[in-house]
Amino acid sequence: MGFTSEIIPTGVQIKSQYSTSVARSSGQGRVFVNMQGEPLKGYKHWFDPAVREAGISFFTWYCLRHTFASRLVMAGVDLRTVAELMGHKTIQMTMPYAHLAPAHKLAAVEKLAVGWQADRPTDTKTSTSTFEQASEVARNAS
Repeated sequence: MGFTSEIIPTGVQIKSQYSTSVARSSGQGRVFVNMQGEPLKGYKHWFDPAVREAGISFFTWYCLRHTFASRLVMAGVDLRTVAELMGHKTIQMTMPYAHLAPAHKLAAVEKLAVGWQADRPTDTKTSTSTFEQASEVARNAS
């Protein structure tokens, strides 16, 4: 069983943290080290104690993955790209992580209103003004 390498795109903040970690690694070639410059021994040795010390309940490593995927989706990143960044082979694997916040759904629907005019015909056979006329006729008939 061998190791594989992968190129992971990062932003400016990650690059800055990476530089700090490299400087702290004491030239050992290790990037992820503790405050003493020693290599980390699996995330359970440092992640779980840090979560406990912070007083956070019910928080796991996978919560970070879920947040990463959810925020990407809410920022408008397509599911194919999210799946690739998550290392998923299919979009179906990404779907449990990719739920959207209700506010984001509302923002998506409100995009329909941008530039909308009441008298502008739609791409259907019925314009908005025709609909309004029909509504007026229906109100007067009742």
